[in-house]
Amino acid sequence: MNFRRLRHYLLARLVERRPSLYLRLKGLAHHALAADPDFLRIHARLVRAGDCVQRLPERYHLWALARAAAGQPGAWAEAGVYRGGSAELIAAAKPPATPLHLFDTFGGMPAVAAGDGAFRPGDFADTSVAAVRARLAGSAAVEFHPGFFPDTAATPALRATSFQFVHLDLDLYQSTLAGLEFFYPRLLPGGVLISHDYGDATVPGVKGAFDNFLRGRPERVTPLWLTQGLLVRLGDPAASPVG
Repeated sequence: MNFRRLRHYLLARLVERRPSLYLRLKGLAHHALAADPDFLRIHARLVRAGDCVQRLPERYHLWALARAAAGQPGAWAEAGVYRGGSAELIAAAKPPATPLHLFDTFGGMPAVAAGDGAFRPGDFADTSVAAVRARLAGSAAVEFHPGFFPDTAATPALRATSFQFVHLDLDLYQSTLAGLEFFYPRLLPGGVLISHDYGDATVPGVKGAFDNFLRGRPERVTPLWLTQGLLVRLGDPAASPVG
């Protein structure tokens, strides 16, 4: 076992065996998540795996928002799955009957524009749809859409789907814009769309896509700690027909 894997193993054991000590070390001794064993259980699994790009505050935001959406009408989705760490957390939070649609190339990042930061085509290629399927084998109603988004969302069934909860982790301007163009008109009023990297200055394309897309629309993004941004859909669903 190398040092990195040993560190993840020991931290996960600390979360499982001594959660109060772990939270004190994180400066969170009085946080409400100390009384949330379900979150701590999935967080420990993610720490042990060591391949979920979201950090503790971002994981908790996803968890809390997903749990708040549980029981509301509409499907759930994640675009930008990588190795399935955040999808595992979202799947653990959702009701079993709620469909979770996962979109990713499962083969690395597509073409990168000059304003997208330090990414290169093929980044995050150390994954596969088979590996993520295996990781989520115990989760119900999970549907995989491998390939380039939004082409993978262009089916009649998906175009007619309404969503309650959407997580975007698409890194690039054009990919994030495509995500907003597809999900925004299908997001139910009160539904949430949370994006990773919105507040990351090294990934300027994500915020740029939100800024340009929301120009002239009533919604605004609420920045979250560390880098996430939260969009809550306003308005009457009749004003945003799916098509």
